[in-house]
Amino acid sequence: MKTISKQQQYKTLWIVVIHGMLWALLGFVLLFYPPLSWNVELPFVFWVKQCLSMFLLAVIFYLNYFVVTPNYLFQDKLGRFFVFILLFLVSLQVLNYAISNLLSFDQMMASVRHRPPPREFRLIDSFVLMLSLLVLGISTAIAAVQRWQKDARLGEELQKQQIEAELSFLKGQINPHFFFNTLNSIYSLSYTDVELSREALHKLSRMMRYLLYETQQNLVSLKKEIDFLRDHIALMSLRLHSNNQIEFREPKMDKDFMIAPMLLLPFVENALKHGISTSKHTHILIDLEILSPHTLHLRVENDTFQEQKLMQESGGIGLQNTKRRLDLQYPSKYTLSHGKDEQHRYIVDLKLDLS
Repeated sequence: MKTISKQQQYKTLWIVVIHGMLWALLGFVLLFYPPLSWNVELPFVFWVKQCLSMFLLAVIFYLNYFVVTPNYLFQDKLGRFFVFILLFLVSLQVLNYAISNLLSFDQMMASVRHRPPPREFRLIDSFVLMLSLLVLGISTAIAAVQRWQKDARLGEELQKQQIEAELSFLKGQINPHFFFNTLNSIYSLSYTDVELSREALHKLSRMMRYLLYETQQNLVSLKKEIDFLRDHIALMSLRLHSNNQIEFREPKMDKDFMIAPMLLLPFVENALKHGISTSKHTHILIDLEILSPHTLHLRVENDTFQEQKLMQESGGIGLQNTKRRLDLQYPSKYTLSHGKDEQHRYIVDLKLDLS
């Protein structure tokens, strides 16, 4: 059984109260206050007719609001919509005439105001017509505004779900990409140094715990993310030769920040993948710092080699996904540049607002 929350009950009650107050105000301004200014004693049937007119106006208001406008105007059935509007106008005229005859309203009002009763039959009561058009216009406008607000909320929700689904997909692409490189390194290491391979597996298991328990959220602690990078760099350093050097500069942090998980890893991975040579001296710099007050600055530098030129310039799945994640999670809050300098070193420079 579907239960209604107290919050929904209060919301419904509040809507009913607002509608009641608006109808009371509309009735007082249009139907009850003007006759009181005539300075004559009005008969009881006059107030009965005004109350019945108020009831009929409320009926066409909610019929148009709940039934006609949603089912015909919003469904692009304009012909049927205008037919119903015309039907409402004619019905109100007919009912108003019937009520007036039943209560002998015209004759009684004529005697109160010391005037002869009207002789001709009035096909259209202009005051009733004006009130009908006003009520129908208001109900249509309110329904249209609420439909627009509902569509806007639905659009925002769908966009949010789409972004979350895309982010999950992108993070899912990054994780296998990282494990593929890491497991290859451990596999190679197991042939040369069993003890180091065990140490590498231990580091990898610690990193996997981080991935399993921390990265499921949209944001993680920057300190934990840096710890993860440190383990990753240490793990990748196990397979390097003496002519390969990795320099990791950690930031001085007075306080912690929140950051999207595994957002920095692809930049580091790219440098480790393309900036290492077995025959030449290489130097990789990974510099992280906090620029006041809440800007993270990442600078990654690595050597480039002719055989890796095309791979370096094209980036790869990891870098492409990271750029997309930055666009989705940090729109207008980051600057990213990458390319070679005069010494033919590949440089990635990222500034990210973590506020």
